[in-house]
Amino acid sequence: MSDDRRHNDPQPPDRDAGRALAVLSRLPRCSAPESAKESARLAFLHGSVDQAESSPRLVKPIAEPIQKPIQKSSSRRWVSMLMAAALGMVAVFWFGSQPAQQWIIMDIKAPEGIAMADGKSPAVGNVLASGLMSTGPESEMAIQLGEKLRFTMLPGTSLDLPKPPGRWFDRGRRLPLTSGEIYGTTGGQTLGFDLVFSTQELEARLTGTTFAVFRTEVASCVCLWEGGIAVTPLVGQYGIVNLEELHRVWIYKDGRAPEVKTLDANETMKLQMTEDAGVAELPDEAQ
Repeated sequence: MSDDRRHNDPQPPDRDAGRALAVLSRLPRCSAPESAKESARLAFLHGSVDQAESSPRLVKPIAEPIQKPIQKSSSRRWVSMLMAAALGMVAVFWFGSQPAQQWIIMDIKAPEGIAMADGKSPAVGNVLASGLMSTGPESEMAIQLGEKLRFTMLPGTSLDLPKPPGRWFDRGRRLPLTSGEIYGTTGGQTLGFDLVFSTQELEARLTGTTFAVFRTEVASCVCLWEGGIAVTPLVGQYGIVNLEELHRVWIYKDGRAPEVKTLDANETMKLQMTEDAGVAELPDEAQ
């Protein structure tokens, strides 16, 4: 064999190299993770790692909830309806609380001695303002509420005239008497609203009646010609007195027991005249 061929033959490994190869052959084979394999595959397809990482991925979009438009028109309609109903109720209450009748002067004697609540001079047919009023020593004044109630203030009478009762609401009224005498009647009909005459000694609740209420220096008195009156003493511990016709009850300031008596001649005459006069008919525009 020539020297050139012998020179080109591979040299057998020495002993150390053989040992290293034997050790390497016994080591476990390394396997790349799946992520690395996927990156390598994408790099092969796109030409570079950067392009592979920036390649689009198909992502399933998340469905967004469909928002329904707010029904503003329906809400506004309900608000408008509620406001209209509230305004209607206010209007009904206001109208029902307005008086359907007025206090009217029916007769006068010695008007110069009469003090009116509004300071004006009294005249027959005038509508009365509510408030304090009085008659002088020679004066009298007959007052009528629509066609429901009429009473006369005798000389030396002072009272607080309430405003007329409401048409449907606010119908209870109280008429305080400070001094003097009043004789009145409902003309044999029910009054139609709650009216209480009062003094410091008593309260007299009317129904339908011909009556008198007066106050002296020692007591207050209620007289009944016909109909019904319930009298409540305000002094002493006494119950309600349901007065019988043609009787009177005295309630004393000193708290003694109420005293029920029959009407005397003077009271009978005045009450009979009041009953006969009755309640006058009024033109529609005066009621």
